Amino acid sequence: MAVVGERAILLSELRHRARPFLLQIQQRYPAGAQQAEAADALSRQLLERMIDDLLERQVADKHHISVTAEEIDAALQRLAMMQNLTPDQLVNEAMRSGLTAQDYREELRRQLLEGKLLELRVNGRVRVTDDEMRALYGRVMREERQQLGYRLQWIVLRVPQSATAATRASRRALADRLAAEARAGADFGQLARTWSDDMATRSKGGDLGPQKPGSLDEPVEKVVFGLDVGQVSEPFSYADAVVVVRVSQREASRFGTFEQMRDQLAQKVYADQRETARRKWLDSLKRGVHIDTRL
Repeated sequence: MAVVGERAILLSELRHRARPFLLQIQQRYPAGAQQAEAADALSRQLLERMIDDLLERQVADKHHISVTAEEIDAALQRLAMMQNLTPDQLVNEAMRSGLTAQDYREELRRQLLEGKLLELRVNGRVRVTDDEMRALYGRVMREERQQLGYRLQWIVLRVPQSATAATRASRRALADRLAAEARAGADFGQLARTWSDDMATRSKGGDLGPQKPGSLDEPVEKVVFGLDVGQVSEPFSYADAVVVVRVSQREASRFGTFEQMRDQLAQKVYADQRETARRKWLDSLKRGVHIDTRL
């Protein structure tokens, strides 16, 4: 199925490696085109992984790096303890997924060998900074925010299609003033009761009630997702109006503060950087070896 330098990867090897995953595909997808497509994608991914493994093994042989049976036993013990199992129970769980005991030990050997190589070649290049952790925290919080329910108030200033440029400018100036007053501490609800043209919510201080993601039009939700609780938006155009919104409530986040999550963030940033460095290293290895893939 592939030739890496002078070493061939045989179809029988690929089939053996794929066996437990193919069993999962057969259980997940009905027989037919969908199952065949999933099996083909799996085979291509596994072949790439096997090419990587072969390149790593060649580097390990060159530098006389190996993994002993005792190291595999120790890794098995650690994994079992993490899952509150005995080593035998852990192996039995793996066998239920279609692996043999030897297959499972061989997979551990590959992982341990890669770990040693990365320690030698990659880990010294990985540096986790505070800025990177804060950037990751911001992404995580933004992504979660798009899944949380919220409560919204708005002030709607209608601008008819026939309005003159002067009228449009006047309505925008009013919206700017109301947004500034609200951000300065004025009661948003009172401002809505005084100025909003939306009769359905005006008497309720612009309160739209509880909302779920996707319940409002995208232009409104896009602004809402960028606001913290209590924060007032800049005026924006929506339909035939200029709108100012305020998020009055949002469902609680399942995440803690940045400081509370610092260790988890550091681990995630480190893992991502390590994987990026690993891929660059493997790509550099591939450039120095003839690889012929036949799948």
